[in-house]
Amino acid sequence: MAQKRAGDVDAFIAKPDFSTPIILIYGPDAGLVSERAERLAAASGADLNDPFATVVLAADDLEKDVGRLYDEARTVPMFGGRRLIRVRGGSSGKALAEAVGELAAGPSADAVVIIEAGDLRKNAPLRMAAERAGGAMALPCYQDEARSLERMIDEELRANGLTIEKPARDLLRSRLGADRMASRGEIVKLCLYAYGKETIDEADVDVVVGDVSSETVDEIVDAAAGGEVRKLPHLMNRLVASGTPPFLLLQALMRHFQALQLSRQAIERAGEPIGRVVDRRRPHFRRRAALETALGLWTLDTLGEALVAIEKAILQSRTAAALGDVVIRQTVLDLAVKAARLRLRGRR
Repeated sequence: MAQKRAGDVDAFIAKPDFSTPIILIYGPDAGLVSERAERLAAASGADLNDPFATVVLAADDLEKDVGRLYDEARTVPMFGGRRLIRVRGGSSGKALAEAVGELAAGPSADAVVIIEAGDLRKNAPLRMAAERAGGAMALPCYQDEARSLERMIDEELRANGLTIEKPARDLLRSRLGADRMASRGEIVKLCLYAYGKETIDEADVDVVVGDVSSETVDEIVDAAAGGEVRKLPHLMNRLVASGTPPFLLLQALMRHFQALQLSRQAIERAGEPIGRVVDRRRPHFRRRAALETALGLWTLDTLGEALVAIEKAILQSRTAAALGDVVIRQTVLDLAVKAARLRLRGRR
């Protein structure tokens, strides 16, 4: 079967083998998937700045017109070299899965196809097509979150010639989310703020990373994930009155539900107890009970549905700015109602 274990993916990306020119990268952390896809794209040999050599397609569009993928993958480069076709937003659509199977059966030596997808089940058509085809490779992205986060912090500190005090590291880690790209951005911002210093302290972290993790935002996120519907109107009004941009709440919700998804994988797939998973995440003591409650309510399936709803809300709030506040309030309320229903279902 053409696939790598999660622990072997970094080694493959460090020395990629494009003899299997169709590569599927999937996993719950969109930032990690995107980061690895960028590294593969850079190593592909295609000119990333040439629109004739590098093409980016949306998976949703291909489900309506999958012939575009066939055309791009089989086009001979006009000026020689290799072409790169990147497909973003891959899911369980059948058209894309069938195209992957057919293209992998007779792959072109002139093109590399990199597909980025979310968390795909074992029986997802796209994943099955990539794993079974001889000309394709499936790369799962399920890193150990704690180790990955520590390594990322160390990488950025080393690149900037900085060290960090242990209390500051603990505070920073508690304020970073499950999305790798967003987390790296926060660390880079912190390093820029500390330019000219040798050591980062708690005050630095509190100034730079504190706004996103404000107390009211945390309370709203925990209330939504725990089904505390009655708390939300007051908390939302307090957030608006504080002057905090509401869109930050959607970002915080996304990070929190992605983190819940990663933790539920350990619970459902590895059989770990909730308490042990929570201990490994090292939440602030005031949020520990809320995290345990949320992990007891949500499953991988329902978390996947919640993340889709949050992604839609983010898109709607950006495309219809005038309705942004309404969209955000409704999304938070819908999540809380869903959690409350899950709580009732568990009592029956």
